[in-house]
Formats: sequence, C-alpha cells, structure tokens
Amino acid sequence: MSTDQINAEQQATQSLVRLLEMARECEGLYVRARMSLPEPLKRLLAVNGTGDSVSGPPVIPAPQKPPMPTEAKSDWIYIQGKDAIPTSIALAILHKSKEPIRAKEIIERVTAVLPNVLRGSINNIGSRLAASKLINRTPEGWSLAKTESAGILHEGYLWGPREIFQKTELAAHRRDAILHVLMNFDTGLQTRQIVEQLSRCSWVHAPVNKDLVKADLENLDQIGKVRRRGNSKKWEVIKGESQ
Repeated sequence: MSTDQINAEQQATQSLVRLLEMARECEGLYVRARMSLPEPLKRLLAVNGTGDSVSGPPVIPAPQKPPMPTEAKSDWIYIQGKDAIPTSIALAILHKSKEPIRAKEIIERVTAVLPNVLRGSINNIGSRLAASKLINRTPEGWSLAKTESAGILHEGYLWGPREIFQKTELAAHRRDAILHVLMNFDTGLQTRQIVEQLSRCSWVHAPVNKDLVKADLENLDQIGKVRRRGNSKKWEVIKGESQ
C-alpha cells in the first residue's frame, strides 16, 4: 500500500470521527433546547460505523463549568466548597500557601468555608494529616507535604482530580449531576431513567447505581431541591432550583 493511500485513509477516518463528534454535539444542543431531532441528524446518529443501531436516550451535555483555576487540568472535577469535608478544605488552603500557616489561621479559614465545623475537630485533622505524612507541622505552622493529595479552592469551588475526593464529596458531585439532568426534562424522570442518563454521561465521575441515586434523590427531596411529580414515580426539579 502506497504512502498516499495510507494518508488518504487516515484523513478519511479522521474526517468521519470529526463528523460524529459534531453530530453528538448537535444532538446535545437539540436536547438542551428541548427540540425534536431533525430527520437527517436521526439518520446520522442511527448508525455507529458498523451498521448497528445506537440505542438509548440522547446524552445530556455537561453543565457549564464555573471559573477554573489556572492550575486545573481538563479532566479535573469540582464541587461546591460547602459540600467538601474539612480535611479537603484544610489541604486546599495549604496548597495555596508557599509558607507554613499557623493552626489558628487554618481554623479561621476552614470555618469561613464550613461554618458548622467544630474548631477542635480541625486540630484533630492536623494530627491525622501529620501522622499520614500529608502535612508537616512545625513551630512555624502547617505546610503541605504532598501537593498531589490536595485540591484547589477557587471562587467557592473545590477543584481536583477525581482521586482526591472522598465518597461524600463524590456524592455531592453526583447530586449536582442529577439536578442538571432533571433540568433537561420538564416532565421529570423515574429513578431508573436518571441512572441511565447519568451512566451515559462521561462528565459524571462519581459511582452510579440505583441505590446511590435513590439515596441522593431522598437527600435532595429533604432539602427542597426535587420532588415527586404528582402521583407518578417521576422526579422533577423544584422551580427555581438548579445545581
């Protein structure tokens, strides 16, 4: 096979990939606008390149991200600072500082983000972090020993790779995703449908299964962000609520 033929086949394949990516993006825009897919787009999306039909609902596009810190990478996720655990906030505070920070100031900064945290518990966090060698504690204060273990606080959000987030924080990420998905369906969705939608979204980085989503919906119901739709099994976002 000649070099020209190889190059031509490579360009053709790349063109097809770009076309399918644009088709998926177009599909997401129609879904967000709550418009029916036009027939040409349906026909294009009905084939996956091997002749097999693509099944399942359209993929919901990712929500618009808040302002990202300059250090953030494309695969980083975020949660609201108020949904983080005190340990994560303390590490993020240390991450930003080039100098050791005294315990008193750490306490003040953590409670500024999480007002309900007991001051004594933050001192206990310091002991645990020092024992696990994630921070250094000296007479000058606390300093971060392993930068890869800490996220970044930026404009009210905690950013970082998925690996730094704990289970409760990933649950917060999933609940935000549930709210975003429900915002795209005026008539609401059943729990199994929400699970299906979340499972198809590459931007959802938390574990997803029926039990977890059911617990999330009960939590969101308790805090007044979602509700049952009439007497149906469907859930809907309460008007005025979003992530």
